[in-house]
Amino acid sequence: MPIAVATATDFSSHGTAFFVGAVGACIAPIVVTTVTRSHPVPFYLAAFGGLPALTLLQADTGGAASGYSVLMMMAMIWFGLQATDRELVAGVFVLAACSYLPMLLFGPPAYPVEWGHATLLVLIGGSVAGSLRAVTQETQRLTRRLRQEAVIDELTGLLNRRGWGHAAGRELARADRGGNPVALVLLDLDGLKEVNDSMGHDEGDRVIRETADRMRAALRGSDIVARLGGDEFVALLTDATLDGTLEAVERLSDVTPRLGGFSTGIAAWNEREDLDELMRRADVALYAAKSNGGGMVEIAPQALPATPEDIGVHPEATQAS
Repeated sequence: MPIAVATATDFSSHGTAFFVGAVGACIAPIVVTTVTRSHPVPFYLAAFGGLPALTLLQADTGGAASGYSVLMMMAMIWFGLQATDRELVAGVFVLAACSYLPMLLFGPPAYPVEWGHATLLVLIGGSVAGSLRAVTQETQRLTRRLRQEAVIDELTGLLNRRGWGHAAGRELARADRGGNPVALVLLDLDGLKEVNDSMGHDEGDRVIRETADRMRAALRGSDIVARLGGDEFVALLTDATLDGTLEAVERLSDVTPRLGGFSTGIAAWNEREDLDELMRRADVALYAAKSNGGGMVEIAPQALPATPEDIGVHPEATQAS
């Protein structure tokens, strides 16, 4: 639109160079927005070629002192918002070349010698691009931080409930496509309330953090581990058989001190249920482990009975768990 307005203004007085520059300045942003960096030749020709095209608009209209020189800022705004640091520096160099070289190579009358205006053009263009780049980087940093905080548990650094839902659901869908075995481990600390009551919440937080660290060490990097809240942890073991899952829980138990003791419910995925159903079976097994005195490992049946009483679990207790 700015190019169209500039072209329509005193249309009959524009020379050939002006119209060539106007066409090039219109084509450049279209190419930049439709061609990715995976096609470097057209992309960079358009990204950096827009500045020389805009320089042609200044021919016979005052050069660097032309009113059309302000259009150079359109390109610098793109460099500030979309370019990498190297591309931005290169863009400022191209801007400087387009500001000074026409005066040296062609001179008046097409490009009158206006060192002050050319210098102002370079300084303002560089400032605009640099300022926008700084703002863009800070915005990106804050966005990454907010995204991370939305899915990461602050105390342990594990996934939180929201992050768990996304990651585990995605992994379960991948296992469904590949036909790989999956097991879910639900873990609950047995004595955290007593630790908090007798030793304080700081000590309870330490127990929670150390439990998270031990889970990372005992499980594989491909397994998805999360803290659901309070003293409850969950892990989705990918490409894992039931025997392999029991071995992983045993490794975790072997390195866990008495103060961090836990109960465990395990459910092997039956390749039909969704994540909520898989967790529900593991939760029933966990409740059975807690009911048997804690420090136990219980394996969920492949399908839940019709009623909780069939496995000796009171309905209200199941709901509370």
